[in-house]
Amino acid sequence: MSITTQTENGVALITIDRPARKNALLLSMRGELEAAFRAAQDDDAVRCVVITGAGTDFSAGADISEMGGGGTPGSLMRMRMMHRMVRAVAATHKPVIAAVRGVCIGMSWALALTCDLVIAAEDARFQFAFRHIALAMDGGAAYLLSRHVGLMRAKEIVYSGRFVSGTEAASLGLALEALPADDVLPRAMALAAGFATAPTIAIGMAKRQFDAANAQTLDQALDFEANIQPLMVTTEDFREGARAFGEKRKPDFKGS
Repeated sequence: MSITTQTENGVALITIDRPARKNALLLSMRGELEAAFRAAQDDDAVRCVVITGAGTDFSAGADISEMGGGGTPGSLMRMRMMHRMVRAVAATHKPVIAAVRGVCIGMSWALALTCDLVIAAEDARFQFAFRHIALAMDGGAAYLLSRHVGLMRAKEIVYSGRFVSGTEAASLGLALEALPADDVLPRAMALAAGFATAPTIAIGMAKRQFDAANAQTLDQALDFEANIQPLMVTTEDFREGARAFGEKRKPDFKGS
């Protein structure tokens, strides 16, 4: 397998493990990533997910050796598998953090942007290189990139096909932080450890609110939260939070 998962103290670390090819994603790996995220979503012991790449790179994107084969049916099949992978990440109701070092290209940059947070190495090299091989964007890149930066800047990044450093990514809001490369995974894991002690259901509901927000009017957003909050007050974590507040102590959330 080229995708590995290690779970400890509520954090699932999912690693793209093909360092000899800069963790370029084979078709089979898309299915493995989808399965890894669906498993993390369904595992109550997992309360936060970190995704990273083995070695010095996050991922060079799709393995170009598999592009173009099988005619139209083959191309449609590859797109379906990519979209199932992206949807599995997006549908994870738990916080997801991308820890990015080295290259993060094409569908793999889209994959990172699907996560809740990106922690980047200062010298990371992000790129949507579609123009260099005469392809349109995929992996949800147009949607994801334009949600994080203005439309004009998104077009410049895609039309030029240039590299964006981790430092620039952080300045544009495409990464939360840019750090020395050796600090990236420890920082992501430290954030994850904090999220793993948070009220998991409440975080999941907040994710759904953020996902819906861009397509909602204010009235729709208010209606959405009016349906969510009555559910939240029935959770054990809410009861624990209310008790802890009254007792002036730190709450011990169980994710239930």
